[in-house]
Amino acid sequence: MRHAAWIGVVAVLVTGGSVNAQNKKPEVLAKLEGHRGGVSALAFNPKVSVIATGSGNGVVRLWEAKSGDLITRMDAQKPTGARVNQLGFSANGTLLSAASRNAVVVWDVVPPKFDPKLDPKLVQPGKEPFVERGFPIVFEDGLGTDPAKVGIVTGDGKRAFFSAGEGVRTTVSSRVFSPRFGTDTSDDLKGAFAPWAITAITDTDSALVAMYGSVKAADKTEQPAVAFVGLGDAKIVGRGVVRAQIAGRPVSIGFAPDRKWLVACNGEDVMYWRVPGSQLIEGDPKLLLNSSAFAATAGPNGLIAFASVPEEGKKAKVTITDVSGAQPKVVGVYATDINRVSTLAFAPDGLMLAVGDDTEGVVELWNLAKK
Repeated sequence: MRHAAWIGVVAVLVTGGSVNAQNKKPEVLAKLEGHRGGVSALAFNPKVSVIATGSGNGVVRLWEAKSGDLITRMDAQKPTGARVNQLGFSANGTLLSAASRNAVVVWDVVPPKFDPKLDPKLVQPGKEPFVERGFPIVFEDGLGTDPAKVGIVTGDGKRAFFSAGEGVRTTVSSRVFSPRFGTDTSDDLKGAFAPWAITAITDTDSALVAMYGSVKAADKTEQPAVAFVGLGDAKIVGRGVVRAQIAGRPVSIGFAPDRKWLVACNGEDVMYWRVPGSQLIEGDPKLLLNSSAFAATAGPNGLIAFASVPEEGKKAKVTITDVSGAQPKVVGVYATDINRVSTLAFAPDGLMLAVGDDTEGVVELWNLAKK
């Protein structure tokens, strides 16, 4: 069995810098409409202009990100009816994973299938393209319903990591998609770590997965921490420093598309680490002071976007901060017409931001390109 390594760290508080865009309205390139139950998860394909969206009623859809056209609705999955809490693509864009309390599934979504022009017979007036075609399921866990279940396909596309509750114990396991990729793993963290959110680094040569959750201390109390699996022995960092989840608010963790940053959010605080070339993440998480972030995401070039905590009678605002310098610098504050933003995602090139409306079931695609 592998054992977790304990690393004590101290938080670093940082403040924002100058503001270049204050409460301006974003340029909305497209609105992705049709979800019911609110939009709960987003993921851009790293290789083609496609975005995946997940909803509160368990439906996953694929859209052409530039035009906003619907490609397909993934409604044949086991998690249907349960809120999608996580979406992720493999680094080469060919696999898509979705997690809900019912299951973790991975689909084969080879990029050529995204283009309806390849097979005009599949496009019929009044019908969504590819809606009846479906995609082969590469992996599906069968470990029952678990409210705390999370899972994701690895960047190298060789396996899926997922969690499963067993009474008061949580097991973190992985399943390989082919015997040539190695063997399945189970209980990497000795059952001491209970994940709340999960992410995989977008590297075709890496199986690194990061999980934000809680670890059981020596006195049997639960303390928030971040765990890493997929690179040899499992590792836990941030014990006693990482912020605890806030009840009723989304919890997230994500690598930046350029693989240089890792960002976690507990529904109020934004924490981030710089990712070294070795991907062996250690040291102190930095904390964006007074971020008041209901949801956050990492972008390329040190960008972090976060949406404000919902307030009665007020619309959400989205702040974009550059943390790549000596001190964080706020580069934009955008006003919205959305009451509650519970998920965001940067396009791989950072020129677009997807903003999910958790009440209306709409995703706005914002233009971030400099003019």
